[in-house]
Amino acid sequence: MSTSRRAPRASLTAISLLQREIGSLFERLSEIEHVDRPGTGEWSPSLDVYESRGNLIVTAEVPGFGPESLKVVCREREILISGERRERRPPGVCGFLCMERPQGRFSRTVSFDAAVDQKQARATLKDGVLTLTLPRLRDRRGREIEVPVERGEVNG
Repeated sequence: MSTSRRAPRASLTAISLLQREIGSLFERLSEIEHVDRPGTGEWSPSLDVYESRGNLIVTAEVPGFGPESLKVVCREREILISGERRERRPPGVCGFLCMERPQGRFSRTVSFDAAVDQKQARATLKDGVLTLTLPRLRDRRGREIEVPVERGEVNG
């Protein structure tokens, strides 16, 4: 005679925790702006965004671009990177059999929640990788400042 064992049921707290985590994930996914997605005929370079030694670093893969072909604009809490890659047809080529390298305009906006020093921002282009270095400003929230209390005059 065989005995069957039921698998232990997950506790209600574990299930509610999982529900909260899934809800949080969907909230974060819904916050992704659809404006950043490329439109028809546009392409979008790959980006990495990370923090290092008090700086916010953004790297973008833009092979074949020169500094004159790229535009980087720092706005409050966001950076706009744009450029255009024009079709380069080698001499004597009538048509392509396969064309996978993207061409045309691109525009990428990177939003961040940290304050950065826009005046100290640097952009360098080396080996097809654009690197933006943005020094973070010290967060002033939570800083305690004592306000002196003055004795007011009684008008009467």
